[in-house]
Amino acid sequence: MLDSVLSHFPAHTHPLTIVHDPDGLLADEMVLAELSERGFSIIVESDPVHLRRRVEQDQPFAIDHQAIVITPGPLNALPYDLWQQGHHVMLALHSFFPNLAYPVVRGLTPAQRWHLSLLAPPERPLGRQATVDYVLRGVFSVDFDALRQPAHLLAWLNRYHQQTEPTPAVLIDRLLARLRSIPEYSSWPLDRLLANRDEFAEFVREQWSVFVQRQTGQPIKEAAAQYLLHFESDHGLRDGLPSLLRSGALEPIAVDQLDRLPEWARFAVLGPNDDSQSQRLAGLLSVLLDQLGTQTADRWPEWQGIARSWAQINALFHSLPGVSSESESALAFSRLQKRLDTGFLEWLRRHYSPLASQRLPAPNHVHHVPHYLAYERRQGRTRRVALLILDGMALADWQIIGSTWKARHQEWRLQEHLLLAQIPTITAVSRQSLVSGKRPADFAGTLSSNQAEAHQWAAFWRQEGLAPNACHHAILRLERGDVPPDIDSSSAEAVCLVIDDIDDMMHGTRLGAAGLDASLRLWLDVRSVALETTIDDLLSRGFVVYVASDHGHVEARGIGQPSEGITAQTRGRRARIYGDPLAAARWHQTFPQTVLWDHDGLLPDDVRVLMPAGRSAFAAFGETVVTHGGPTLDEVAVPFVTITRG
Repeated sequence: MLDSVLSHFPAHTHPLTIVHDPDGLLADEMVLAELSERGFSIIVESDPVHLRRRVEQDQPFAIDHQAIVITPGPLNALPYDLWQQGHHVMLALHSFFPNLAYPVVRGLTPAQRWHLSLLAPPERPLGRQATVDYVLRGVFSVDFDALRQPAHLLAWLNRYHQQTEPTPAVLIDRLLARLRSIPEYSSWPLDRLLANRDEFAEFVREQWSVFVQRQTGQPIKEAAAQYLLHFESDHGLRDGLPSLLRSGALEPIAVDQLDRLPEWARFAVLGPNDDSQSQRLAGLLSVLLDQLGTQTADRWPEWQGIARSWAQINALFHSLPGVSSESESALAFSRLQKRLDTGFLEWLRRHYSPLASQRLPAPNHVHHVPHYLAYERRQGRTRRVALLILDGMALADWQIIGSTWKARHQEWRLQEHLLLAQIPTITAVSRQSLVSGKRPADFAGTLSSNQAEAHQWAAFWRQEGLAPNACHHAILRLERGDVPPDIDSSSAEAVCLVIDDIDDMMHGTRLGAAGLDASLRLWLDVRSVALETTIDDLLSRGFVVYVASDHGHVEARGIGQPSEGITAQTRGRRARIYGDPLAAARWHQTFPQTVLWDHDGLLPDDVRVLMPAGRSAFAAFGETVVTHGGPTLDEVAVPFVTITRG
């Protein structure tokens, strides 16, 4: 399918191509990356004013400066000058899958459609239900006969919950119907196990606790659950324990008397002298190193899975006291870090810019967030939205914060997504993109300041038709424990609150990443309570709450500082912005261990960004700092979490 779609877009042939793409075939990440490689600029704007601005920014079109304008609507609805001069392309999903039910295929994500295209097509047209079964088998590896065995179902669920893309409801409904017809699962909470990874993990841990309690007589939980997984008699369940441990769905249980357990069960429990955190860290490091050695991460969903695993490793590593730099775990951590830094930068260079063109139905970049919130309102899923920006919150920080909030507020439902922060990952650039819904090229005059954010937030929602008194922006000072009074207003519909605490802790730490980890855990005990109260208040008032971050952070080592004088517009430790390309090139030569970033289609054309490579910083030579601004996975992949009440 990839080659078939790309055949419509030969390089150096048509200066302007306009595309009717009602099914989002060009939303596929690999298609976008290849089009970018061929030199195409991708323009997707539903608003006529924004479309005109983007077109004017990209003109003049030429065979060595090609552009593609994508619309889901008819081509003759585009401005006449574009319709007249553009090469016309019409794309239709059913032409690629003629024997499958169109509504089912249309509901799949671009990556799922790509997997579908790799399968041998059915020999005859399939109806809706037959198409659903075909997709479940081919794309989601569902073997209905095998799933009759609890061990196979558990293993499949474990793999299923490691994917990051949503599954269409029609597929979930069909799978549930088939599973509910199996007598062995009559008491299983199947809908919960499919809907939520946390629910699946809770089920597995609960069942393992019951088994251990029955074997040892040691009380594990106050109320024992119904025993549904018979580990003692099902060898398939036993064989699946290592995979459940590696994925984190199962965690070892502390046991006083190991001798009461069979030999096969002992690796999934902890004796009195075992260190659970160190064992967990070693296991996670081993799994991710093996994964990187055997698989190629080509797509953003694959990098999201890697980012989550790496965040768990980071949170564990920096919380362990007194880890020697020469220990096996520390050396493995360092090796993994270097591989990730190199691999992720290579992927960013090819995929970062193309992904920026596709902001709906699911956001990819931070500047897509306001558009996504507006989309959720238009879809009728909520009327009131509250965006809470935890400035500087890395995904590893969210691992700690999220688990604490889940334990404290079991009535909350947290749905996690990952976004790409704006490069350079500095507050003045990335947070402005997050608040305004714009590329930095669209706020070039304020790249070094966040003072325009309140105006930018109001301007976005004004274009969405909200009255001025319906949208509010404020800095939330947790130390005061108060909430801006505007939020109490019944007219408020779009609220943005910025919380600087984590960014302040990061820049203030003197003890590296471990010091920041300790500060964050203290913050959870002291300051976070006020934030949680605010979230509860917003939920009570009918808001859907979205928690986001503008960038993460890294522990970095100083390599010295450029003495640019006035040639640099910003002088961060992980990023310097230049308006003079010659100055940027000169300092890139002086500091060869840097990355020069430009012409990404998001930054202004005349802007160059110089970033220290890997885990280095523009700081005194050898100095250890915790900072941000660069292109590492830790700084770029940030959490975006939807909070509702269950």
